Amino acid sequence: GMSEPGVTLVPVEEAEYDDFFGMMGPYHEELDVYAIEKEPWDEARKRTSTLNDMEGRELLWIMHGRTRAGFAVVRTFDDWADETRQIASIAEFYVLPDQRRQRVGRAAVEALLAEHRRRGTALVEASIIRDNQPAIDFWAAMGFEVEFLQTSRRP
Repeated sequence: GMSEPGVTLVPVEEAEYDDFFGMMGPYHEELDVYAIEKEPWDEARKRTSTLNDMEGRELLWIMHGRTRAGFAVVRTFDDWADETRQIASIAEFYVLPDQRRQRVGRAAVEALLAEHRRRGTALVEASIIRDNQPAIDFWAAMGFEVEFLQTSRRP
């Protein structure tokens, strides 16, 4: 096929945090359409809560050649049922609109899966907002299956 420039995952450097959390703004706006609880975007708060809770968490740029095409936030932790097993949870995954429909997201997930095969991770999971059909279809196409449904309500 076409020789697309490769898609790679690159750790976000501290000096890039402004750019990283800046890119989370449009991502949040896009997701807010599907959210039951609409919350105003607060970049400073998101930055603080993320950086105060970095145990097992990786902030990754999705690179398409030399272009930042999006980002992923992944946390790896021990399986509560079997501490010898590690689970990687993709908490946030975003491909910029102008980078979509070029197999960038697919290639990024494949790179992530390959890295976790290399690490011996037992399971990779991804959370999806209920009504976000494009995301549901994307993760299903990547071979992810619905394992449980999380419910919530105001007390």
